[in-house]
Amino acid sequence: MENYYEEILSKIRKHMAAENYQAAIRLLEDELAVAYIPKDIEPILITLHDECRSELRQNAPKRYEEADIETLLAGSLEEQFMAVELLKNSNLRHHLNEIEQYLNKNPNDLVRSLLIDAMMEQNIAEEMHTVMDGLEVTFLPCYIEPVMQAQGAVIAAEALCEWFENDDPTFLKMCMECLIQECYLHLPFNIAADEGIPLALSIVYYVKCAQGDEADFTTFLTQKQLMQEHGFALLLNKHGI
Repeated sequence: MENYYEEILSKIRKHMAAENYQAAIRLLEDELAVAYIPKDIEPILITLHDECRSELRQNAPKRYEEADIETLLAGSLEEQFMAVELLKNSNLRHHLNEIEQYLNKNPNDLVRSLLIDAMMEQNIAEEMHTVMDGLEVTFLPCYIEPVMQAQGAVIAAEALCEWFENDDPTFLKMCMECLIQECYLHLPFNIAADEGIPLALSIVYYVKCAQGDEADFTTFLTQKQLMQEHGFALLLNKHGI
């Protein structure tokens, strides 16, 4: 019995030394649940259990509330994403001032698109302002067309399906994921009809480059009898997504 507890206590202390407190607590609770515990061992188990719980409480991530949104939006990129999650689960009409304040101060493009999308979801009918590439943009979230229903996005998606649905469905899936990301990054603007094909071709080139197969793009153009259309600068390149 003595050797048994020596081994258990050794395992527990190793977990604690590795800061794996959850694993240590599981072992401790298994031992504390048995019907008989030697009198000299029980206080040690209880003390170690208390130490583990204390460490877990100290290291637990802070729980944020709606009152923290303004502070989070002014914080690190990770904190800005936390603010977005809080906002998506709240009534945005109570936080439009904080949102607009953020949108007017050189916002991160990813965070901006998520905030605009959240306002679209909640049908916000108030005029909002943001800054894009140094220019002030005014928009009404409730009037923005869902990104993948815009004419340009539809044309791009249809072209990608035509090119790859039968020949390479896996490549098509990657292209469609990138297309959706690109369209969201353009919010509050939608992709225009005449941008559809150039966008689709840019997406194909982007994915082939990501796969290290840039030269295959020329082969693709030849096979599909396409001309490379220039003029669509992907925001995906800006963010390295």
